[in-house]
Amino acid sequence: MIRILIVDDEPSAANILHLLIEKNISGISEIKTCTDPQQALQLIQEYQPSLLMLDIEMPHMNGFDLLNRVGSWNFDVIFTTAYDKYAIKAIRFSALDYLLKPIDLVDLKNAVSRHIIKKEQHPVSQELLVNNLINNLQQKDATSFKLALSTLEGYYFYEAKDILRCEGDSNYTHFYFINSKPLIVSRTLKEFEEILSDHGFIRVHKSHLVNVAHINRFDKDGLLWFPDGSNVTVSRRKKEEVLKVLGKNK
Repeated sequence: MIRILIVDDEPSAANILHLLIEKNISGISEIKTCTDPQQALQLIQEYQPSLLMLDIEMPHMNGFDLLNRVGSWNFDVIFTTAYDKYAIKAIRFSALDYLLKPIDLVDLKNAVSRHIIKKEQHPVSQELLVNNLINNLQQKDATSFKLALSTLEGYYFYEAKDILRCEGDSNYTHFYFINSKPLIVSRTLKEFEEILSDHGFIRVHKSHLVNVAHINRFDKDGLLWFPDGSNVTVSRRKKEEVLKVLGKNK
């Protein structure tokens, strides 16, 4: 059973989202809406939603504050927001879902579908991810954000500076770190390229995303070498870009 609670201080936005879900998404047993964050705290305890669709920008208590006051929970969260670059970056670093207002129907269907699949296959609370998000938002700048990586063993959290490189393998990404064992994450390299591109990472090959700060050398054979002794190939079309970036970092 999928029970959805929509929390948005704008009644019209809450009602539109309610109608979009009701008319276009099957498999939902019940939908409730709430326009008062304070009331939402009580409703969460009584209603026990499996999915909370939460507006970020609300007066007196924003969406992050609300989650911080919930205590423990066992539901997924999809944030709804107007464009806020810093908040969206923090959300993506924490492996959480968000929808931009005005809500696009295709994006909505995809987000709810991901929730349903995850609930069926991996019924795990997002509490750790939301706690990471709240901690990220308390940082002075995005360079201190911790990236949430979900594996079969559980969640791991790393700052970007601790990542040596990422290697794509179909719908999986292998992570290699300075002082930790490698991890395999069920997300594409392209997704991580978008998240990490502002943190000193560049795509040097269709299969390789690297942290420029940890490149030891670029040899005549077109290989980048790293402190752990590993190397990756730079594609021919990326060679000039890599040389330019390395030149700036000298």
